[in-house]
Formats: sequence, structure tokens, C-alpha cells
Amino acid sequence: MRKLYVCSTSSDCISKVNLDLFVEEEKIYLDKVNLKRVGPHGICGYKNKILTANSYGNSISLVDIKNYETESYFIGMHCNDLSVDDNKVYVICGDSDDIIVFDLEKKTIVEAIPCGNSPHSIYICKRKKLIIVANMNSDSITIIDSSRDGDIKNIKVGAYPTKAVITPDGNYILVCESNIGMDNKGNISIISLKNYNVIQKISVGNSPVDMYCNQKYCYISNFGDGTVSMVDINSYKEVKKIEIGGMPRGIIEDERYLYVGDNYNNLLFRIDKNTDDKKAISIGGEPTGMTFL
Repeated sequence: MRKLYVCSTSSDCISKVNLDLFVEEEKIYLDKVNLKRVGPHGICGYKNKILTANSYGNSISLVDIKNYETESYFIGMHCNDLSVDDNKVYVICGDSDDIIVFDLEKKTIVEAIPCGNSPHSIYICKRKKLIIVANMNSDSITIIDSSRDGDIKNIKVGAYPTKAVITPDGNYILVCESNIGMDNKGNISIISLKNYNVIQKISVGNSPVDMYCNQKYCYISNFGDGTVSMVDINSYKEVKKIEIGGMPRGIIEDERYLYVGDNYNNLLFRIDKNTDDKKAISIGGEPTGMTFL
């Protein structure tokens, strides 16, 4: 049965959530022996393992979901996020401004790829063979084309981008431009993959930090005003704002629900996409990255 796994950055653990009962089944601590700060921030699945990018531990952790046995490997300074392609995991290091490629079979680093300043998120589109990185402090995204011997492009976008993904149809890049610390709201920019031109900018909430996209809608967590924006990516407009309070961070969806982590109150919200009914449970400190497995 599929579970939801949530990184709790300040608690150094992963929460395992039963989706049918919507309860936290287990807290999986990443360093039970030494009790060192780990800071899991990004998360993804790989076979029967959960992988985390650890901001404080400068490492990745591989957790077996059957017995919770954990392996950790040093990667580089301030690991923010990660994504897997084949048997390699691509990890962004926020302090060294690069992507570290780690071979999961050989358990060794095989490559370092430069990107922009303070990379915050990474997304791999296997269909297009593209890697997209959002670079917060250079107001840019880095696009790596693995089908063209790793051809690298850096494209200027709006202020402090926190996330960039490719739409399910493979035609557009969506960029979450947070505008953190500025008076104006954040934006979602829609960029054509044909010529990298911005087609539309859609205003959302205050300091948007994360988003999740399906064929029709993009859901955005607005860290600065306690809301979730629902954007129609075909008509280029925000169609709904859902109030949840606190500081919404990580966001993901399944067929019926949105799941949103509240960094301020250490809660996980489940929101019915049809009725907007909400239920919240306590979870570890600073819930950020989320994945199903």
C-alpha cells in the first residue's frame, strides 16, 4: 500500500504517513546513533528506498522502507534537493553552486556539473531528457540536455526562483518566482521549451516556494501568507486561493487530495480538491519535501 513520506528538516527525520487513515505511522530518524544534525530537505523514491538531500549533514541518506536501515554519503555543502535518473541521483549543493552526480550502484560521486547561485530545487524530465534547476540567488534556471552531451543553458527569470518543473505535456517550463523579501507578490512564469520565451506571468501569493503540476492545474504553496494558489495553466490565471494559515512549504497531490506541509505549526494538511475540506495532523519540525512510495 502506497505511503506518503515527508522530510522534517529540523527534526532530522522522515515521517511515514498512512494515506487511508491519514495518520503518521512512523518517524524514521536519520542518525539514531550520533544524533547529529542532518536536516533532510529534499526527498525522492528509488526502488525500495527513500533518498533525502540533507542540508545540515551535507549528505544524502538512503533509507530502506522495509527495515529503515539507513546509509549516508557525503556529497557537498548544503544539499537542498535531489532527483533520480536510472541508477544515478543528481543532488544540488546550495553553497558550492553545482549538481553532484552520485552512482547509486557503485556508491561513489561520478561528476560535478556547474549551475547558478544557490540552487534550490532540481527536476528531471525523463521524457525530454532535461534537468532543470532553480537558482535562487542568480535569478535563473539551469537547463541541462542529457540527449546533447550535457548541453547547459542558463536562462534569466524573475526574482528568487525556488522551483522549476516541466508541464506533463512536455511543452513548457513553469517557474516559481518567489520575490522573497519584496513588496510584490510572487509569480508563476510559463516558458516555452521551443524558444525559452516567457509566454505568461501569473501573479499568485506572497513568497511562493513550492508547486505541484498536473495536466490542467498547478498548485502553489505561498509561504508568506498562509495560502495555496490553484492556477489554471491553460487559461493562464489563478482560479482559487485556499487558506490554511502558518507557513505552507512542501506540496504534493494524489487523485483526490492535496498534501501541504506547514513549516510554522509543524502540521501536514490534507485538502480535498473538490470541496476544499481540510484536515491536519501533527508531524515533525519543518515539513518540506514529500514523495509517495
